[in-house]
Amino acid sequence: MKHRKSFLWRVSGIILVAALVLPMSVAWAQGDNSDLQQTGVTVTATGNLYLREGPGTNYPVVGWVLSGKTVPVLGRDAGSAWLFVEAGDKRGWIAGWYTVINGDLNSVPITDQTGGATGNEVPPPVTQPPSDGSVTATARSSVNIRSGPSTSYKILGYVPTGVTVPVNGRDSSNRWIYITYNGIQGWTAAWLYTINGDLNSVSITEAGGSGVPTASGGFELGGQVPGSIAYLDQMNSAKMTWAKYQVVWHPGMDPGATSGYINDAHSRGFKALLSVKGPLYPSGIDYNSYVGFVRGVALLGADAIEIWNEMNLDREWPAGQISPSSYVYNMLKPAYQAIKTTNPNTIVIAGAPSPTGVHNGVNIWADDIYIAGMRDAGAASYMDCMGVHYNSGATSPDVTTGHPADSGDHHYSWYYKSTYNLYANTFPKNKLCFTELGYLSPEGYGGLPSGFWWGSGTTVYEQAQWLGRAASLARSSGRVRMLIVFNVGFMHWSDDPQAGYSIIRPGGVCPACSTLAAAMP
Repeated sequence: MKHRKSFLWRVSGIILVAALVLPMSVAWAQGDNSDLQQTGVTVTATGNLYLREGPGTNYPVVGWVLSGKTVPVLGRDAGSAWLFVEAGDKRGWIAGWYTVINGDLNSVPITDQTGGATGNEVPPPVTQPPSDGSVTATARSSVNIRSGPSTSYKILGYVPTGVTVPVNGRDSSNRWIYITYNGIQGWTAAWLYTINGDLNSVSITEAGGSGVPTASGGFELGGQVPGSIAYLDQMNSAKMTWAKYQVVWHPGMDPGATSGYINDAHSRGFKALLSVKGPLYPSGIDYNSYVGFVRGVALLGADAIEIWNEMNLDREWPAGQISPSSYVYNMLKPAYQAIKTTNPNTIVIAGAPSPTGVHNGVNIWADDIYIAGMRDAGAASYMDCMGVHYNSGATSPDVTTGHPADSGDHHYSWYYKSTYNLYANTFPKNKLCFTELGYLSPEGYGGLPSGFWWGSGTTVYEQAQWLGRAASLARSSGRVRMLIVFNVGFMHWSDDPQAGYSIIRPGGVCPACSTLAAAMP
């Protein structure tokens, strides 16, 4: 998203996820929970949490667990997302993704006790293990089967929603299980299943292929999609393996609202990157609520999470409060720690600032100054990848002069190589993730808005060639972990010409698909 002295904005496609309405009834017909005892495991609330009759936001509220309060855990649901706790003289369920867990959660018994709850969507009862004592897993969504216990391994197939499979092995963290389905043996994400039986009784195995951890894996391509993958064949032909979704978070939002995006990617064989930001022109940010939310997104199996978006602009961060150190200390660091303790395979990407040469210290910070501040605040220790945006190019990625809007200062943000060098040199030991990279071509649509005049001469052929070349340069650099093309299939035109960035051109053709594929092995 580009900000220049014209103060005209390009707003990337945003998927607005509505916050769930939380029922406030306090009527409670308490059931007999006397058989549940303290387990030695406790949790500490990272925000003020509702205590509910059952494991879901549809259940009535019976009390609170205040921020910072530590309470004993008596039980959990099969996915360990909801925890049955004792808070003073009351017992009930709290959202586990808004807590810090103290102890081994796998030692806590799974319970279906709800204290007599009668919610609108009662969760299914916990399935009992087969009589022969074996352990099985029932998929709560379509889940990939992989050659090893990480999202970096090759996809061998998938288990459809509702299908139960035998568990033949597990890793030491109980995050990944080794299963057999439809003749395929491989690894699958345990947190996306209902486990039937005692998972700790299953042998730890090293079965599976070779690979590397997701955070340090090789270069990969992806595309930002407008809510769902509508051009599967084209993305496959471009050798893309990632799908990016942008989510607008609000305090109190249930992370489960993002499960549709994660399932959309996984069911089609893609890894899911969720860029989680707030509403436009915020007046403040509830950091604890945000950190709890992204922890819940990691628990659901997101392969990568981008921590906010273009936080150097007042349209994304409160005016007068824009501060790289505040971003690192209040958001990036605690989010990284929460995500890694929940799902260590999730890549944590530092939010990409808007590439801009404007700086007034109040409404907008130049991104070179902002990322230097991030570096000085220790951001390198709290990310797997530094986010980068590049979307104002109108020249080949190989050059550093000649942009139509270049007044002679050759500002880095007009050029791919200059932008890459700035970020690579500022964070010399971190990988870079281009979470938004695109070239604008009006071909097939008509004239561009005045703020985007510099793209008027770019043809679809040039768009395709430059995207392919940028991917090739990124891959050969050894420093870029992923490149997400903006975009695949956006249709909006006029004031914000998102369709002109799309690699899907009028008529459904995709000239860039072949040039992108040529950049990959």
